[in-house]
Amino acid sequence: MHIPDGILAPHVWVPLAATGAGAVAVSARAARKRLAEESVPLVGLMGAFVFALQMVNFPIAAGVSDHVVGAGLLAVTFGPGIAVLCMAAVVTIQALVFGDGGIAALGANVVNMAVLSTLTAWAVHQALRPAFPNLAVAVSTVLGVLVGAGGAAAWVMLSQPYGAKFLGAMMVTHLVSGLVEAAVTLAVVKALRASGLVPGDARVVAR
Repeated sequence: MHIPDGILAPHVWVPLAATGAGAVAVSARAARKRLAEESVPLVGLMGAFVFALQMVNFPIAAGVSDHVVGAGLLAVTFGPGIAVLCMAAVVTIQALVFGDGGIAALGANVVNMAVLSTLTAWAVHQALRPAFPNLAVAVSTVLGVLVGAGGAAAWVMLSQPYGAKFLGAMMVTHLVSGLVEAAVTLAVVKALRASGLVPGDARVVAR
């Protein structure tokens, strides 16, 4: 889902850079209000865990691989403010240090993974968790991945002469990776619940 430099046209990446920066600023204010002091180590640990997960690629089809995004895990555990901020930090470090995603495309990648994926996962989880706590984690994770991938496809299609086949390929491949990520996310959330690090509804600070 990381978009490299040279793909997006200026009329696409410039407003996305502004949007990403604005979203991070809003999230920073929200996180400062909601972050309990005793949860800071867990936030840092989970951010590092998501960073590590994103560095591991797994095969989907011949010549196609993907990685876990982690937005759903952060969203259902911490709520939207902290999750957006953590994801933005992960995406930024990957671009600046490891060259995973372009510098000019950083705003687009922040919007896709830190904003669209995270907020979608959080909203779906909020809607489903009262009746279906485990299903809510899985479904919210998959939909978060798909919405983020759809955003990435949209920005590319606004910049390059790609048609519906490109969008379809993005959705199919990310559906597969989303299902893998849902299994990982549910397993981690269950482990956190069992350890007592998070309550039964998997939310730490965003109450």
